[in-house]
Amino acid sequence: MMSFFIVWYSIGNHIQKYIFMSDLYKYRYTRIGTTGCIPTHKIFINTQDNKIAKFVFADDTFIYGVVSDWFLRNSDFDTRRPIWSEESPSFIENEKRLLEIYKASHPLFKTEINTN
Repeated sequence: MMSFFIVWYSIGNHIQKYIFMSDLYKYRYTRIGTTGCIPTHKIFINTQDNKIAKFVFADDTFIYGVVSDWFLRNSDFDTRRPIWSEESPSFIENEKRLLEIYKASHPLFKTEINTN
C-alpha cells in the first residue's frame, strides 16, 4: 500500500504542486531466522494497513509481506535495534552471510533494494 503526500512550493508568482507516493512504515520487530525459514529480518508495519509489512534484511534489501493477527498481538517483546546499522558489526556480517547462502539455495527468492 502506498500513501501520498503533497508538497507545495513557489517560484516567483507560480505555485507548483507535486504529489509524491511514500511508504509509511513503523518498526515492529526483528524476526531471527531459524533453519528452514527466511533469514533474520526487521519487520516494519504499514501505518495505513497494519497487515502489510516490509521485511528488511541485513544487506538492506527487502520484500513485502503480510502479517497475521497473531503476529500483531504477540510481537511486543522485541529487544533488537530497529535499524541494521545500529546492530553489532559481527551480527550484521553473520546475517549477510546467511542471507547470501539462503539466496544461493533459493534462486526464486528475490529482494528489492531499500531506498528509504
